[in-house]
Amino acid sequence: MSGNNSDSVGMNRLKVGLKELGLEAEGAKAEALTRYIKEIELWNPRYGMIAPGEDLIGRHVLDSLSAISPIRRLNPGRLADVGSGAGLPGIPLAIWLDDVDVVLIERSGRRAGFLRTVAATLGLKNVSVFETAVEDLDAGPLFDIITFRAWSVIDENLLDALFPLLASGGTIAAYKGRKSVVDRELSAVSDKVTVSAILPLKVPGLDDERHLVMMRPVS
Repeated sequence: MSGNNSDSVGMNRLKVGLKELGLEAEGAKAEALTRYIKEIELWNPRYGMIAPGEDLIGRHVLDSLSAISPIRRLNPGRLADVGSGAGLPGIPLAIWLDDVDVVLIERSGRRAGFLRTVAATLGLKNVSVFETAVEDLDAGPLFDIITFRAWSVIDENLLDALFPLLASGGTIAAYKGRKSVVDRELSAVSDKVTVSAILPLKVPGLDDERHLVMMRPVS
């Protein structure tokens, strides 16, 4: 979005999308989300967090919030967003799940700095940033939910890094695309995971096939 007219169109699209997701389109949360979008637009040319020309509102922000209902139903106390990048989905989730401790895990120093600045700018007291690769994260307090978007395939290396960070009964909630790809990835790790749900996600304004894969270690 650039210029007043395009800004207005984008913000209107955001409000419509929030309403479609059953979320507040007015008030403090929506205002915080709008400020977050503007921070990404301000710093993205320098940090390259979102590819030029990509649909920030639909493909990234509303996509991140499209899974909030199933995540909320798990009643998490502590959530980790792995490979957080620009804070997606972690920051939009943190805005709405303000009673959940959200940890953003990001290996890039510049992007981790951006995440700290955004959390402070938005006053997100429930957000912490860990500047590290997930493979190098020291075991500390464990997480009820671990999220990631399509930065990685679901494979043995990823699961071996994530499972030690899960609290007992915890869930990995992976934002993924086409069901055929999800099925192929899961078939390769069927001995390591129990899939509790593969939920179709409807992202307002997008026709892309999206799914939330919810899984736990094989017990």
